[in-house]
Amino acid sequence: MILAQVPISVSQLTARIKQMLEQGFGSVVVNGEISRLTRPTSGHLYFTIKDNRAAMAAVVWRSAAVRLKQQPQEGCEYTFTGHLSLYEPRGSYQLVVTAIEPAGAGKLAAEFERRKHCFAERGWFEPANRKQLPPLPLHIGIASSATSAAFEDVKKVLATRPAWLQLTLSPCLVQGSQAPASIVAALQTLSQLQHKPDIILLVRGGGSIEDLWCFNDESVVQAVVQCPIPIISGIGHEIDTTLVDYAADLRAATPSNAAELSSPSRHDLRRQLPRVAALSSILRQKIAHSYRHNQTLMHRQVHAWQRLTDARHHQLQQLESRLQHQQHTFFHQQRSILRLIEKKLSAQEPDHQLNQRRHRLTATLNKLHQALHNALQSTQKTQQMASQKLRMAANSLIAPRQQQLLPQNLHFKQLLSTYIHTHRVQLALYTGRLAAYDKKNIIARGYSLNYDAHNKLVTGSAQLQSGELLRVEFHDGSATTRIETLQRRQT
Repeated sequence: MILAQVPISVSQLTARIKQMLEQGFGSVVVNGEISRLTRPTSGHLYFTIKDNRAAMAAVVWRSAAVRLKQQPQEGCEYTFTGHLSLYEPRGSYQLVVTAIEPAGAGKLAAEFERRKHCFAERGWFEPANRKQLPPLPLHIGIASSATSAAFEDVKKVLATRPAWLQLTLSPCLVQGSQAPASIVAALQTLSQLQHKPDIILLVRGGGSIEDLWCFNDESVVQAVVQCPIPIISGIGHEIDTTLVDYAADLRAATPSNAAELSSPSRHDLRRQLPRVAALSSILRQKIAHSYRHNQTLMHRQVHAWQRLTDARHHQLQQLESRLQHQQHTFFHQQRSILRLIEKKLSAQEPDHQLNQRRHRLTATLNKLHQALHNALQSTQKTQQMASQKLRMAANSLIAPRQQQLLPQNLHFKQLLSTYIHTHRVQLALYTGRLAAYDKKNIIARGYSLNYDAHNKLVTGSAQLQSGELLRVEFHDGSATTRIETLQRRQT
């Protein structure tokens, strides 16, 4: 006989399944790749865990999400720790994740060995390439996170070192995907300082292989090898090893050990110093020697300065004498040139030209008067001679001769009248020309004469300057004017 089963509801069935899943899979550790990752405003994380053949839903509640060491990324493979649970409204199961760790630690170790072998073949780990550390540095550069405990440990150790030490921090990221570029930039910044450090400490605290993986990056290792300043690496704990440790000039077990190796302690320095008395004697001797040397240099400098000063004074006196001679010669030449120009200009003055023409006209008039006088005397002599001849002829031939002399006498009077008239016309013409050249008559026709401040006649615009006073002479008076603008005609 078959007993009939009592039907149950969907809710009851899903509740049983939920109970069995949670009891049977109370703790699950699974490897897989994240896909379809969503981050709603509630703070929970929803995603799918998959491999090559299957996939399952997963969730990280907000209370667990805030405790994650690192936030999961889409497409990355992780190791998930949690338990299975059933979502009763849909009847679907999911993995409730409480912890997430990066998967593939074995892959990272294999990649570490591959990079180590590759970098070694390039010669980056050769001991011969390591730079010598200075025994007593004055300036130490630190490449680390400004808020890390490693930086605080380094500062505490270096505080016990000599007080002259100068510390320069170049902050950088020491974990994450952006850390390699940040570390390289920090090393380059320290190398490019105007006052470069003597040693660089590259330090970070301990962590997992994933946390320290940035110190295995090719760009970081290459930057350490190519850095011109010696580098001491102090990364993680003594058991932690990165590729930067092989490339650095010196590897320290911890950040504090890196600080200890960078500079000797004050106690070690005191033991190396000689006794105070011997040191004081040596210092006094050196100070006395330096004082004598400085005194000798000062005396030499004073004598050299005196010789240089005397030579300069002698050169200045010679130059001054040459300058005065050249200046006197130049002024004399310019004065001669000005006198020659003045002489030429004076010959071109209207008054001078008028006087010359007046003299020539006076001489011409004198010649005309003399000629007229000579003509009159000649005429008188001719008349006297004619009268004598007439008297003599009259005595003998008065009547017939009178008839013959009448035409000659008339002709002579006509010639005399024509000669006098012609010379009077020429005299009037010369007199009119002379009057035309007279300064007063020229000015009366609308012209004027211009004189500068030295009472010299101005004949061209080249003699004038803007703002200069000018005396203008008219036929009925004179006026004083000032030149505002000059417009010279281009020749």
